[in-house]
Amino acid sequence: MDSLTLETFIRAAEDLELSQYKVLAYLKKYTDALHTNKLYPAFTDLIDLGNELHYLMDQLTDYDKSFVLNQKSLGIEQNLNFFEETGQSTNDINLVFKFINWAMPTIEEAIDEGIAIYDFVNANISIDHVGILPLYRNEGYYFIPDNQCEATHVYHFDMSLFSTDTSPLRTLKTTMLDVIDSEELKQKSFEFIKLDLIKKFPELPNPAVYNIKTDLDFPFIETILPVAKRLLVRKLAAAS
Repeated sequence: MDSLTLETFIRAAEDLELSQYKVLAYLKKYTDALHTNKLYPAFTDLIDLGNELHYLMDQLTDYDKSFVLNQKSLGIEQNLNFFEETGQSTNDINLVFKFINWAMPTIEEAIDEGIAIYDFVNANISIDHVGILPLYRNEGYYFIPDNQCEATHVYHFDMSLFSTDTSPLRTLKTTMLDVIDSEELKQKSFEFIKLDLIKKFPELPNPAVYNIKTDLDFPFIETILPVAKRLLVRKLAAAS
């Protein structure tokens, strides 16, 4: 899915009708995805856009040369140099301000829908460990169901911790190893699958293994998997 960027809003003064058409078209793509419970990437795109537009609105309120300089520090100067290069008039700045105000209610309504979907999915996913957990839990495997396809995915995970200027961040690298259909899963326990993984990958003789459970039949790639991964990161972080 292509994302809606600040450029469309910033250049509204050039062609307001075209800018409105683009925004409405992109927002329809986002809302159509959310209406079918496809959370990502629509949800994160909308949140990022909403945050950027709120910041932009704050800057436009007291527009001056420092506005462009401040925005350059955010790494989006290629869009905002437009104000400096074309010598935007006060009327043009006001038009951009009004254009953002026109779009924001629809954007915020879509964000609220995304939050509701996320909260619902988050509340309907649980994580149990399989067998005895080792002391080192930042690498291992997890099982997660795709109920639409009646299958369970097997993933390897490796969580890393790195620091930024403001706070430590955790990243979860994952690799899909296998897909087990429901009929095969009836013949194997998760403990059996864990032992099989240890045999296949002896370099990890005592892995942390988690079973992620949900009865939801929401889209796997766009919703179940990303929400579950965020839950797993929180669980791993709490145990470290």
